[in-house]
Amino acid sequence: MKNVEISVKQFNKIIKAIARKDKNALEELYSLLGKMIFISAKSITHSTDLADEVVDDVLFKIWTNAHTYPKLKNPVGWLYIITVNCAKDRLKREKSVSDIFDFPDTKDVEEIVVSEDKFYHDILCLNEAEQEIMIYRFIEDLSFERIAKEIRKPLSTITSIYYRALEKIRKKF
Repeated sequence: MKNVEISVKQFNKIIKAIARKDKNALEELYSLLGKMIFISAKSITHSTDLADEVVDDVLFKIWTNAHTYPKLKNPVGWLYIITVNCAKDRLKREKSVSDIFDFPDTKDVEEIVVSEDKFYHDILCLNEAEQEIMIYRFIEDLSFERIAKEIRKPLSTITSIYYRALEKIRKKF
């Protein structure tokens, strides 16, 4: 995946503009991080249609609540958590509608997570710090040194958390 290039300062500036209801800022956020939001959502929902709806949910949530957000130190991790929560909420709503009408839960084989999408599914078993580092490493394609700088932790801590997370994923599968 293409490396998402957005600094903490740039992200916070965009959020501040969104808080002022600047539609161009919301479009800029989408152009920079929309693909990451979509892939994260699809890995959880296993559906392109639901993932599209989750992207809308995430953007709407940011649009309506931007004025309440503090300056963020880890915008990509924060955005990933919002995406996961919106995806889970969307799945709950879909399940309740399905239960009401007693529709069977069907999934096309094409909708099953593969390759890049599988990554997001696999890291759900990790804690927040481990997920953050895995996202920076695999999605952002950052070096361990850059991750350490972004998170403001020692390089040895970053590599330790990274390899511990990899081991958890290996054990799970």
